[in-house]
Amino acid sequence: MTVRAHPYFPLDLHLPEYVPLQVDFVYILGVFFAAVVLVFAGTWVLSGGCRRHKHLTTTERLLACWFMVTGLIHFVIEGWVVAKADFYQDASGNYLSDTWKEYSKADSRYASRDSFIISMEAITAFLWGPLCPLLVHAIFAVKPWRYTLMAVVSVGQIYGDVLYYGTCFLEGFIHSRPEPLYFWFYFVLINAIWIVVPFLCLLHAWNKISAAVGSSKPKAKRR
Repeated sequence: MTVRAHPYFPLDLHLPEYVPLQVDFVYILGVFFAAVVLVFAGTWVLSGGCRRHKHLTTTERLLACWFMVTGLIHFVIEGWVVAKADFYQDASGNYLSDTWKEYSKADSRYASRDSFIISMEAITAFLWGPLCPLLVHAIFAVKPWRYTLMAVVSVGQIYGDVLYYGTCFLEGFIHSRPEPLYFWFYFVLINAIWIVVPFLCLLHAWNKISAAVGSSKPKAKRR
Protein backbone atom coordinates (compact mmCIF):
# COMPACT_ATOMS: atom_id res chain seq x y z
CA MET A 1 0.00 0.00 0.00
CA THR A 2 1.40 3.37 -1.04
CA VAL A 3 1.85 5.96 1.71
CA ARG A 4 1.75 9.54 0.52
CA ALA A 5 2.87 12.62 2.44
CA HIS A 6 0.03 14.64 3.95
CA PRO A 7 -0.18 18.22 5.25
CA TYR A 8 -1.65 17.39 8.67
CA PHE A 9 -0.16 17.70 12.14
CA PRO A 10 1.40 15.75 13.68
CA LEU A 11 3.37 15.01 10.54
CA ASP A 12 3.89 11.39 11.52
CA LEU A 13 0.13 10.76 11.52
CA HIS A 14 -0.55 7.55 9.62
CA LEU A 15 -2.97 8.27 6.75
CA PRO A 16 -2.36 5.68 4.02
CA GLU A 17 -3.43 6.48 0.46
CA TYR A 18 -3.94 10.17 1.22
CA VAL A 19 -5.17 12.07 -1.85
CA PRO A 20 -4.50 15.83 -1.95
CA LEU A 21 -7.22 18.42 -2.47
CA GLN A 22 -8.72 18.29 -5.94
CA VAL A 23 -9.88 21.93 -5.80
CA ASP A 24 -8.50 25.18 -4.42
CA PHE A 25 -9.39 26.16 -0.85
CA VAL A 26 -10.75 29.50 -2.15
CA TYR A 27 -13.35 27.54 -4.09
CA ILE A 28 -14.26 25.55 -0.97
CA LEU A 29 -14.72 28.68 1.12
CA GLY A 30 -16.55 30.46 -1.69
CA VAL A 31 -19.10 27.69 -2.15
CA PHE A 32 -19.60 27.37 1.60
CA PHE A 33 -20.22 31.06 2.23
CA ALA A 34 -22.37 31.39 -0.90
CA ALA A 35 -24.54 28.49 0.34
CA VAL A 36 -24.81 30.08 3.80
CA VAL A 37 -25.90 33.40 2.30
CA LEU A 38 -28.40 31.69 -0.01
CA VAL A 39 -30.03 29.65 2.79
CA PHE A 40 -30.04 32.63 5.16
CA ALA A 41 -31.56 34.93 2.54
CA GLY A 42 -34.12 32.33 1.48
CA THR A 43 -35.28 31.78 5.06
CA TRP A 44 -35.40 35.53 5.66
CA VAL A 45 -37.56 36.09 2.60
CA LEU A 46 -39.84 33.18 3.52
CA SER A 47 -40.23 34.42 7.08
CA GLY A 48 -41.40 37.84 5.92
CA GLY A 49 -42.96 37.26 2.52
CA CYS A 50 -45.68 34.83 3.56
CA ARG A 51 -48.90 36.24 4.98
CA ARG A 52 -48.94 33.51 7.63
CA HIS A 53 -45.60 34.76 8.97
CA LYS A 54 -46.39 38.47 9.22
CA HIS A 55 -46.52 38.12 13.00
CA LEU A 56 -42.81 37.33 13.26
CA THR A 57 -40.53 39.95 14.76
CA THR A 58 -37.11 40.76 13.33
CA THR A 59 -35.47 38.79 16.14
CA GLU A 60 -37.63 35.74 15.43
CA ARG A 61 -36.83 35.94 11.73
CA LEU A 62 -33.09 36.11 12.47
CA LEU A 63 -33.40 33.13 14.81
CA ALA A 64 -35.18 31.14 12.09
CA CYS A 65 -32.40 32.01 9.63
CA TRP A 66 -29.70 30.95 12.08
CA PHE A 67 -31.28 27.61 12.90
CA MET A 68 -31.95 26.79 9.26
CA VAL A 69 -28.33 27.54 8.31
CA THR A 70 -26.77 25.74 11.27
CA GLY A 71 -29.10 22.77 10.88
CA LEU A 72 -28.03 22.21 7.28
CA ILE A 73 -24.36 22.63 8.20
CA HIS A 74 -24.76 20.05 10.95
CA PHE A 75 -26.65 17.50 8.89
CA VAL A 76 -24.97 17.84 5.49
CA ILE A 77 -21.37 18.85 6.16
CA GLU A 78 -20.81 17.33 9.60
CA GLY A 79 -22.90 14.32 8.72
CA TRP A 80 -20.55 13.64 5.80
CA VAL A 81 -17.45 13.34 7.96
CA VAL A 82 -19.26 10.87 10.21
CA ALA A 83 -20.44 8.73 7.30
CA LYS A 84 -17.34 9.01 5.07
CA ALA A 85 -14.51 7.53 7.11
CA ASP A 86 -12.03 7.55 4.22
CA PHE A 87 -12.72 11.06 2.94
CA TYR A 88 -8.98 11.82 2.86
CA GLN A 89 -8.58 9.06 0.24
CA ASP A 90 -11.35 10.42 -2.01
CA ALA A 91 -9.96 11.23 -5.47
CA SER A 92 -13.34 12.02 -7.05
CA GLY A 93 -13.23 15.75 -6.35
CA ASN A 94 -16.28 15.47 -4.09
CA TYR A 95 -16.87 18.89 -2.54
CA LEU A 96 -17.66 17.58 0.95
CA SER A 97 -14.62 15.30 1.06
CA ASP A 98 -12.37 18.14 -0.08
CA THR A 99 -13.94 20.42 2.52
CA TRP A 100 -12.91 18.01 5.26
CA LYS A 101 -9.45 17.52 3.73
CA GLU A 102 -9.04 21.28 4.02
CA TYR A 103 -10.50 21.63 7.52
CA SER A 104 -8.42 18.71 8.82
CA LYS A 105 -5.42 21.02 8.51
CA ALA A 106 -6.95 22.80 11.51
CA ASP A 107 -7.78 19.56 13.31
CA SER A 108 -6.39 16.28 11.99
CA ARG A 109 -8.53 14.27 14.40
CA TYR A 110 -11.22 14.21 11.73
CA ALA A 111 -8.90 12.35 9.38
CA SER A 112 -7.59 10.01 12.08
CA ARG A 113 -11.16 9.20 13.23
CA ASP A 114 -10.65 10.29 16.82
CA SER A 115 -13.36 8.57 18.90
CA PHE A 116 -14.44 11.76 20.68
CA ILE A 117 -14.61 13.80 17.51
CA ILE A 118 -16.67 11.27 15.57
CA SER A 119 -19.02 10.65 18.52
CA MET A 120 -19.53 14.37 19.06
CA GLU A 121 -20.09 15.01 15.35
CA ALA A 122 -22.57 12.13 15.13
CA ILE A 123 -24.71 13.70 17.86
CA THR A 124 -24.35 17.13 16.27
CA ALA A 125 -25.22 15.94 12.77
CA PHE A 126 -28.02 13.48 13.44
CA LEU A 127 -29.64 15.01 16.53
CA TRP A 128 -29.13 18.77 16.44
CA GLY A 129 -29.15 18.75 12.63
CA PRO A 130 -32.78 17.56 12.20
CA LEU A 131 -33.98 19.42 15.31
CA CYS A 132 -32.90 22.79 13.87
CA PRO A 133 -35.35 22.78 10.90
CA LEU A 134 -38.02 21.49 13.31
CA LEU A 135 -37.30 24.54 15.44
CA VAL A 136 -37.66 26.79 12.40
CA HIS A 137 -41.11 25.29 11.84
CA ALA A 138 -41.92 25.89 15.51
CA ILE A 139 -40.90 29.55 15.21
CA PHE A 140 -42.99 30.03 12.07
CA ALA A 141 -46.00 28.27 13.60
CA VAL A 142 -45.61 29.92 17.04
CA LYS A 143 -45.50 26.56 18.80
CA PRO A 144 -45.47 26.86 22.61
CA TRP A 145 -42.49 24.50 22.88
CA ARG A 146 -40.21 26.47 20.57
CA TYR A 147 -38.25 28.17 23.36
CA THR A 148 -37.69 24.91 25.21
CA LEU A 149 -36.32 23.29 22.06
CA MET A 150 -34.24 26.39 21.35
CA ALA A 151 -32.66 26.13 24.78
CA VAL A 152 -31.97 22.39 24.40
CA VAL A 153 -30.33 22.74 20.98
CA SER A 154 -28.30 25.80 22.02
CA VAL A 155 -27.01 24.13 25.18
CA GLY A 156 -26.06 21.07 23.11
CA GLN A 157 -24.14 23.21 20.63
CA ILE A 158 -22.31 25.11 23.36
CA TYR A 159 -21.50 21.95 25.31
CA GLY A 160 -20.11 20.18 22.25
CA ASP A 161 -17.99 23.18 21.27
CA VAL A 162 -16.61 23.67 24.79
CA LEU A 163 -15.58 20.01 24.90
CA TYR A 164 -14.09 20.37 21.42
CA TYR A 165 -11.91 23.30 22.50
CA GLY A 166 -11.15 21.69 25.85
CA THR A 167 -9.83 18.42 24.46
CA CYS A 168 -7.62 20.31 22.00
CA PHE A 169 -6.25 22.48 24.82
CA LEU A 170 -5.50 19.51 27.06
CA GLU A 171 -3.69 17.77 24.20
CA GLY A 172 -1.61 20.87 23.47
CA PHE A 173 -3.17 21.75 20.09
CA ILE A 174 -0.95 19.14 18.47
CA HIS A 175 -3.52 18.36 15.78
CA SER A 176 -3.63 21.84 14.23
CA ARG A 177 -1.24 23.44 11.80
CA PRO A 178 0.14 26.70 13.27
CA GLU A 179 -0.54 28.95 10.28
CA PRO A 180 -3.08 31.75 11.11
CA LEU A 181 -5.51 30.56 8.41
CA TYR A 182 -5.78 27.11 9.93
CA PHE A 183 -5.46 27.84 13.64
CA TRP A 184 -6.97 31.29 14.16
CA PHE A 185 -9.51 31.36 11.33
CA TYR A 186 -10.62 27.74 10.88
CA PHE A 187 -10.10 26.41 14.39
CA VAL A 188 -10.65 29.41 16.69
CA LEU A 189 -12.90 31.86 14.85
CA ILE A 190 -15.21 29.55 12.90
CA ASN A 191 -15.88 27.29 15.88
CA ALA A 192 -16.38 30.24 18.24
CA ILE A 193 -19.52 31.12 16.26
CA TRP A 194 -21.17 28.01 17.75
CA ILE A 195 -20.55 29.34 21.24
CA VAL A 196 -21.42 33.01 20.78
CA VAL A 197 -24.61 32.66 18.72
CA PRO A 198 -26.07 29.71 20.68
CA PHE A 199 -25.40 31.64 23.91
CA LEU A 200 -27.45 34.56 22.56
CA CYS A 201 -30.20 32.12 21.51
CA LEU A 202 -30.13 30.52 24.96
CA LEU A 203 -30.40 33.94 26.60
CA HIS A 204 -33.39 34.78 24.39
CA ALA A 205 -35.11 31.49 25.25
CA TRP A 206 -34.33 31.97 28.94
CA ASN A 207 -35.94 35.41 28.96
CA LYS A 208 -39.05 34.20 27.12
CA ILE A 209 -39.53 31.15 29.36
CA SER A 210 -38.91 33.19 32.52
CA ALA A 211 -41.42 35.83 31.42
CA ALA A 212 -44.04 33.17 30.64
CA VAL A 213 -43.55 31.42 33.97
CA GLY A 214 -43.56 34.73 35.81
CA SER A 215 -46.84 35.83 34.27
CA SER A 216 -48.48 32.53 35.23
CA LYS A 217 -47.79 32.87 38.96
CA PRO A 218 -50.97 32.68 41.04
CA LYS A 219 -51.95 35.94 42.66
CA ALA A 220 -51.47 36.14 46.40
CA LYS A 221 -54.70 35.70 48.35
CA ARG A 222 -55.96 38.67 50.27
CA ARG A 223 -56.43 38.17 53.95
